[in-house]
Amino acid sequence: MTVKRVCVIIPTYNNAGTLLAVIDSVLQYSHHLIVVNDGSTDNTAALLQQRAEQICIITHPKNKGMGAAMVTGFREAKRRGYDYAITIDSDGQHYASDIPLFVEAIRRNPEAIIIGNRFDKSLFTDDISANMKSKSKFANKFSNFWFRVQTGIKMQDTQTGYRAYPLNKLYWLNCITPRYEAQLEFMVYAAWHNVKIVSIPVRVYYPPPSEHVTHFHPAKDFLRISLLNSLLTMVACIYAWPYKFLKFVLTLLVLLALFVVMVFIQLWLLIYFNWRKLSEKERLGWHSVMRATTEWLLCHIPRVKTRFINSTDETFERPAIVVANHESILDLLCVISLSPKLIVLTKRRGVWFNPLYGIGIRYAEYLPVRDNFSHCEQKLTELIARGYSIVIFPEGTRSANQEILRFKQGAFYLAQKHGLDIVPVSLHGTGDVLARHKKLVSSGNITIEIKPRIATTQSELGDSPLSMARAVRAKFKQWKREAQVELEV
Repeated sequence: MTVKRVCVIIPTYNNAGTLLAVIDSVLQYSHHLIVVNDGSTDNTAALLQQRAEQICIITHPKNKGMGAAMVTGFREAKRRGYDYAITIDSDGQHYASDIPLFVEAIRRNPEAIIIGNRFDKSLFTDDISANMKSKSKFANKFSNFWFRVQTGIKMQDTQTGYRAYPLNKLYWLNCITPRYEAQLEFMVYAAWHNVKIVSIPVRVYYPPPSEHVTHFHPAKDFLRISLLNSLLTMVACIYAWPYKFLKFVLTLLVLLALFVVMVFIQLWLLIYFNWRKLSEKERLGWHSVMRATTEWLLCHIPRVKTRFINSTDETFERPAIVVANHESILDLLCVISLSPKLIVLTKRRGVWFNPLYGIGIRYAEYLPVRDNFSHCEQKLTELIARGYSIVIFPEGTRSANQEILRFKQGAFYLAQKHGLDIVPVSLHGTGDVLARHKKLVSSGNITIEIKPRIATTQSELGDSPLSMARAVRAKFKQWKREAQVELEV
């Protein structure tokens, strides 16, 4: 299991009244705390010394601004070897008890910036709204509007200071302006660099107006923010939007070219497979072409790193029932890429009748699955006798939330009936790269791991297809936990 470190960064300027309470509340959830004293002129420095043994303190001799303090904190966090940083304001508005929510969001979206949404309807009560300054509400709506203009992304809260950042994705620290407007800049630059942005609801506390402490200067700060937004919008019009449009056009052209190529390939297949009876070697040759093609595609997905693990040097020379978890349509490519000696049981809809590759799938002798295997058992028996292993996704359908769904018994019934071993293939990351109901590929990592063979006679599996399904599913759930990133907070 990979362990990655998470720290908390608190930038502070003249918030002595709330600073220690915020630090103490954060220390209940994390002992990796960096406080950036941004040139405070009150007794902040003396207060920080009271916690000097528990936290890392960085001091700016003069006030440089929120943006500069955050950049300083990020650079120190990277220098200390942290992988993620959660930022929280020092004015007491945020609840440190929400830190576990950010940790869970990081675990689910390890490549994304996580934004705390103060305005979620389930948490933003009338009392909170009444205590929040109208200028702050306007500033957030103003920022939300320009963020959508500059990136095309709709967000409800672009001005919150409660966020989590993957430090390896912060390519643009030298471009961040030093003041309050940096909050928006971080998100705009992230969107332009194709970094995923995820919003989660968080609680917020606003004291009565008489107790408000703010360093926001409406006239001066709005002027500076307006100038920055004008510049960012100009860059978006000159670079970001044309680049996105060009990328869209190029994607369409590539898909069109792929469609034309696949049409000709399928016409060639119709001729090749029907003009004469093919030998077993020639049929296996088509499997080898499919295997090599899918492996090449997996290794050349933009912004995706694919890793193959085969610790037992499995060759599939001996027939088996291969079972794999199912998160994405990419899973089909993953299993095809493992060996030419595999036959995949597929769904009729979406695969068997696909206009791009349906004919190729059929001539590879892959079989469509209905409710059970009774309609194709004779063909499966023949394929097994010819030395092929059968690939089945026992969940039957893709998981929407990447959880391991209930395993159906069919695969284990076949294994027991034909006396075949079970070869588990653990797929990790395909759901992050191309989730169910998504049309576009996201950046990420895919791991395809062939696990050791399991004999159906092993006592740990039980003696029925149902017990086997439950036991193997438990193994997949364990492997999924082991593959997940463990976060040290």
